[in-house]
Amino acid sequence: MKINDKIDKLKGRSNPFRVPEGYFENFTGSMMSRLPNVSVKRAKEISIYNRVKPWLYMAAAFAGLIILFNVLNRTAGTSSEDETLPEKTTLSALPSTPGSEAEENDEFLEYIEDMYADKYALSYIYDFMND
Repeated sequence: MKINDKIDKLKGRSNPFRVPEGYFENFTGSMMSRLPNVSVKRAKEISIYNRVKPWLYMAAAFAGLIILFNVLNRTAGTSSEDETLPEKTTLSALPSTPGSEAEENDEFLEYIEDMYADKYALSYIYDFMND
């Protein structure tokens, strides 16, 4: 009950804060006289180009990325398609003679030369036809 008694005592008191007489009647006029005179500036007009410029930049960036990916896919696609693994070969268990080993080496070199010659010839023809 002590708290309620304190609240009742506070209710009976008058407001200790006072406002001077006529303060709010002249408040607007006195405040405006204290403020400096500043002219209102008009906002700049933004041209259509300046409004569209960020969108143009973004479209150019996407177009550049698309072209880059197409170029990379074209170069990556030709190299992966042209690379072929040689077929699995089996070694014969026949005894080798000095003449047959040299012939095998020559045949192997011819095979490798033909494989790379075909690969580069096809890629050159493909590039020539696409350019």
